[in-house]
Amino acid sequence: MLDALTKGYLTLHPGAAARTLARLDGRDLKAIFQAMPRPLAASVLEHMTPGSIARCLGQLQTKAAAEILVRIPSLTAVAALRLMNTDQVKGLFSAMPRPAAARLRLRLRYPETLIGSFVDADALTFNVDQRVGDALRLVRRVGQRAGHTLCVLDEHRHLAGVVNLCDLLGERDRSKIERVLRPAPVVLNARAALQTVTNHPAWLTHDSLPVVNREGLFQGVLARSKVMTEEQQLLTVVAERNELSTTRAALADIFWLGVAALFTANSDSAVHHKTED
Repeated sequence: MLDALTKGYLTLHPGAAARTLARLDGRDLKAIFQAMPRPLAASVLEHMTPGSIARCLGQLQTKAAAEILVRIPSLTAVAALRLMNTDQVKGLFSAMPRPAAARLRLRLRYPETLIGSFVDADALTFNVDQRVGDALRLVRRVGQRAGHTLCVLDEHRHLAGVVNLCDLLGERDRSKIERVLRPAPVVLNARAALQTVTNHPAWLTHDSLPVVNREGLFQGVLARSKVMTEEQQLLTVVAERNELSTTRAALADIFWLGVAALFTANSDSAVHHKTED
């Protein structure tokens, strides 16, 4: 068990704790995470890189690792699972509740270049017949992760529309959400390539966009921050490739200029010898 001081520090500063713990060796990691309550362990791991998460979970028994993994946001959990071997992933799925395993399996089926791979399946949603007061209580409980535009689903998990947080705040608590419901400006397909939406004009006015599958079932939301992050990484890769190509071309030019200089020097030398003869 953790002492009160350590537990308090981990609770208040999970990001700083994650950076420190990521540098420890496997034995120390195992001892610390085994002593942590599962929700606290998940909160700390959420601030680590996918590689560090995979390494930490790999030190724990499968049951304990699965109990922590289901408490981590799905996007982070999937990124860590992609770095584990097949046996590890199968073991974790068999040790966690079936709904949680099914949700993560669905994300893993999407290649990393498709929108479905970056969907936040844990995004807050409302039902059409839900009251505004109940919806606002859920928003307060979730906090900043709720976003400004929230999706509303029907009883079959089809997207009914979206509501703006400002509209909810201006409505009476006993009113139904459908009073402030509006059509979604854009609905993305989970099978579409991520690059197709990086420059979409909807990002100028929305922090997230709803995503559905081929059958029209709601899958989650794609956050603007995730798209912009991936685009920046893509631009960095392209720039590095262009720089490498430019460097190679410059080296090739230098090489052939050197070869040409050698040929010229040899030719001048041959002419000089002939003149002397």
